[in-house]
Amino acid sequence: MVLAYDFYKAFWLLNPKLSKEKFLDIVGAEKGYSLNMFTRIYNSIYSELIDVENEYEKYYSFEYETFEIYLFKKYNIETKAIKKLIKKKNKYPHCRIYRKDDHSYGDYNIPQFITSETMYKRITKLLKQKI
Repeated sequence: MVLAYDFYKAFWLLNPKLSKEKFLDIVGAEKGYSLNMFTRIYNSIYSELIDVENEYEKYYSFEYETFEIYLFKKYNIETKAIKKLIKKKNKYPHCRIYRKDDHSYGDYNIPQFITSETMYKRITKLLKQKI
């Protein structure tokens, strides 16, 4: 799941144990263009992630009563979107909620491709798999 919260910034629900090797194995990319493209996709997604749950627990739990209130007040996320995110998190307890700047990787076309209509469900399903 990807939840945008600001210009080119989003929360991602990801399995932190999904290695690049496992990701490439699952998608079947072995050589050539597919290996290059899926390596770039993985690097784009997993580069410079900030674990929002850890950030809350470590720095903000004394200031905000709950994680949901933290998301609402710090990131101005709508209550409905927070409930949806938490529901997905509960459905996939092996995943963590991360935040990232879409352009932190430097390849601006990859985030657009990942979140395109044809790829979004495929990629997010893959990123939530239990390893």
